[in-house]
Amino acid sequence: MGYGNLGKACKKQIEKRPDEFILVGIFSRRQSKETILLDDIAKYKDDIDIALFCGSSSDDAPIMVPHLNQIGLSTVDSYDNHGEIANGNYLNLIQAATDKSGTTAIVGAGWDPGYLSVQRVINKAIMPYAVHNTLYGPGLSMGHTNAIKSIRGVRYAHQITVPRPDAQIAAANGVTVNKNDRHIRQCFIVAERGGEIAITQKILGMEEYFKNQQVEVNFIGIKEFNEKFTNQFAHAGQVISVDDNAKINLRLEMKNNPMLTASCMIAFAKANFKMQQNNKKGVFTADEVPPALLIDDYIRINEI
Repeated sequence: MGYGNLGKACKKQIEKRPDEFILVGIFSRRQSKETILLDDIAKYKDDIDIALFCGSSSDDAPIMVPHLNQIGLSTVDSYDNHGEIANGNYLNLIQAATDKSGTTAIVGAGWDPGYLSVQRVINKAIMPYAVHNTLYGPGLSMGHTNAIKSIRGVRYAHQITVPRPDAQIAAANGVTVNKNDRHIRQCFIVAERGGEIAITQKILGMEEYFKNQQVEVNFIGIKEFNEKFTNQFAHAGQVISVDDNAKINLRLEMKNNPMLTASCMIAFAKANFKMQQNNKKGVFTADEVPPALLIDDYIRINEI
């Protein structure tokens, strides 16, 4: 559901694996030659094992993911608001729907939250007294970009997250870095004339995305925007754990953020299907999914 950058990436990843997945349809609020109107998705319910939600986290997911579950579709999303997952608000919205429909939902199943969430659990399990930090970038943050795009007056946006050098040094030395002091959030925006002040204030006050962080808001023209950011999807993430005996420094780099996010969602879709078969219903975060369910048994066994 959704046919922006992430939706297109999910389509490509599904088509690479025809022995495992069948693409039933691409559902969107805007009908085209490639898409089906979202309002018609219930007509396809009996053919759909998993609905991959590819809309925005800031506005669409809290409304649409519970709706999909309520009408009887099990879901996988890459919801990226860590705070709303941690405090249970987002999970509770979906839990109410899965309780009624008996569906299965895996939330935050991208590369972070998602893959790196699982890595953090393992790190904390084997190094319980370590200092743990996660840093992002440099690169495109899809969730933060979509959050800016949701602001009235914004025509185009591109948000680059850059890890602060002092935060990297501190994390590598086993010092806990406050999450608001880890990154520089560089926002590049094409806006409607006269809306710059209101847009800036909205960005700086946005909880979980920009508030209390180091933020740079840059308003540029459409020509410069296209020259700088067309097909620029690279990103990175880094999980660092340090104790008095060991250091784990996992760095993840990608040329295309949507493509890696889609790969993660597809893996968790496989797990979701197996969970349904085992009558595991309800809402699960990525770290609550048994890793063995992410791949086929013969692959897992052969590589032991």
